[in-house]
Amino acid sequence: PQPEQQILSSKLECVQSVKDGVLAEAKCTESNLVTLFSQKGSGAKTQTQSSLKLFQVETETLYEKVDSKDLYVTSMLYEREETEREVTGGEVTELVWKLCLAHSATFEAADLFMTLVFELRHLSLEALKVLWQRSSFKCRDNWQPLVDALPSCATEACVVLMKEIIASGEAEEDKVEYFFWSLSFIPKPTSGMIESLAPLLNSPGARQSCFLGITALLHRFCSAYSPCDGVPAVQTVTRTLGTFLRGNCTVQDSEQLSEMQLVLKAIGNAGLAAASLAPVLSSCASLGSNPMEIRLAAIQAFRRIPCSAR
Repeated sequence: PQPEQQILSSKLECVQSVKDGVLAEAKCTESNLVTLFSQKGSGAKTQTQSSLKLFQVETETLYEKVDSKDLYVTSMLYEREETEREVTGGEVTELVWKLCLAHSATFEAADLFMTLVFELRHLSLEALKVLWQRSSFKCRDNWQPLVDALPSCATEACVVLMKEIIASGEAEEDKVEYFFWSLSFIPKPTSGMIESLAPLLNSPGARQSCFLGITALLHRFCSAYSPCDGVPAVQTVTRTLGTFLRGNCTVQDSEQLSEMQLVLKAIGNAGLAAASLAPVLSSCASLGSNPMEIRLAAIQAFRRIPCSAR
């Protein structure tokens, strides 16, 4: 057998200079010889030289200690300084036009959209309605900036306007879904929001996102303003949900079964706001003729209702 041929031969030599215990200079030479196709020790050779030299030594920088009194805990939510100037509908209309002209995937468009959201919060319902009449157009890429911005606005005026847009059928399906799911993120819900949205529960073909979004908003409202069972808007939603239960959650077919499961899930979402429905929920859970799915859903609907309220 032939002896093994060494394909790669490498060599590294370094010379270091140390002064007062500190590396002052280092010079290294690295050589590599590739002899894959060579028969007499010749081949491709590379040589690399590197040099490292110490120029200066700096003393350690001592940073000033921060007083713990100057530190505070806050959330990671985006904060923006509130403007003190008065925002007009004309300015916001112009902003929507600028958004339409800007390319959607740019920092400029993102900044304009964020500005639009925050400026919408300063407009009254009347001003928003005028703005909608002027700016409900679609951009060249079929985008409606105002419809996208309203759910993020999170004021009562924005919620009421968006509800009217939905009721009139002017919003596309995906925008309606997005709006309902955004309701659970509204930081400071009001009874006016709930009062405005409540009729949508009775609208033909009310979707899952409608029931769950409105009841999530209801739960957040009651978590902040307790007790809330005396608020007329809360009572309206609770009565509407109770009507769907039909006394003991009886269903006749698979379609009614799905609808009843949705209503029970929405009641569970509402939590303490739906505490008055506890007796009906108990009937739904204990009625032996009800499908097992309904009985379990009725039990799960108690998940946010404290025992003291049942």
